[in-house]
Amino acid sequence: MIYVLHHAVTLVLAAAAARALTRGRWQPRAPRLALLLWHATVVSAVTGAVGLLLGLGLAPYGRGIAPALGSLVTDGAGHLTGAHIAAVAAGLLLAAAAVGVQAHSSWQLWRQRSRHRLLLRLVGRPDPHGRALLLEHPAAAAYYVPGPAGCVVISTGAVDALTERELAAVLAHEHAHARGRHHLVLAPFHAIRRVLPIGPVARAAADVELLVEMCADDHAARRHGPTPLTAALRRFHELGGHPSPAGTLAASEHAIALRIARLHGGTSPIHRSIRLATALAALAVATTPASLYVLPL
Repeated sequence: MIYVLHHAVTLVLAAAAARALTRGRWQPRAPRLALLLWHATVVSAVTGAVGLLLGLGLAPYGRGIAPALGSLVTDGAGHLTGAHIAAVAAGLLLAAAAVGVQAHSSWQLWRQRSRHRLLLRLVGRPDPHGRALLLEHPAAAAYYVPGPAGCVVISTGAVDALTERELAAVLAHEHAHARGRHHLVLAPFHAIRRVLPIGPVARAAADVELLVEMCADDHAARRHGPTPLTAALRRFHELGGHPSPAGTLAASEHAIALRIARLHGGTSPIHRSIRLATALAALAVATTPASLYVLPL
């Protein structure tokens, strides 16, 4: 029963962590750390829920989950009651559902992005400086289209509205999304939001999207300084911007005022030792439940 207890505690900790993350105000001070904590929370919640069900169902074997599953296959569930079999089936179905939802969401996003890249090849043209794909459109827009042939897109409206320094900062922001593989960071939260599009889960996904934008802001500010980027964000906001296509990452669509205040020193960074300790704790919380699946105890 130690497995059952451990996974139950993991679920409680994951719920508490999610609640703290949605209510906390410190995330802008360490967006990368906050993203790590969000991912650790999701991994812990899923592995904990599956592990709890499997642990309950496989308890008669008195072994770890993976060895017990092997015994289940060899002896044909002879040691299990109907309730135990139901718990095992529920755990396996939950695991399959989690994988299926993520796979379906990733497939849908891949199709959307592929269609948009195909359209861009028809109507866009390379930026003279080779920094982005230029799209003839009067609205100010800048975004990154992820994928194997991913590209940064800038509209002629944005080029006309921004100074050269502001444009360089915006492009650095979008290229940060590409280098950081931020679409992969967001993938599990896109999948969750497709299943639960409203309520706390949707708000959590929006928080994660904002944290990703803050990470890209930090990269652009290090390269070009905060002033050009904040001026560009203000300009996008004043012009009303242009909604980015589904599946893309855009600089000007998330909490502009908060990001501008943050770039101008509205938040102080968390001490490095605290960030390191928190990151190690998050990794331990995320990996310990998974390790219990294979321990032959």
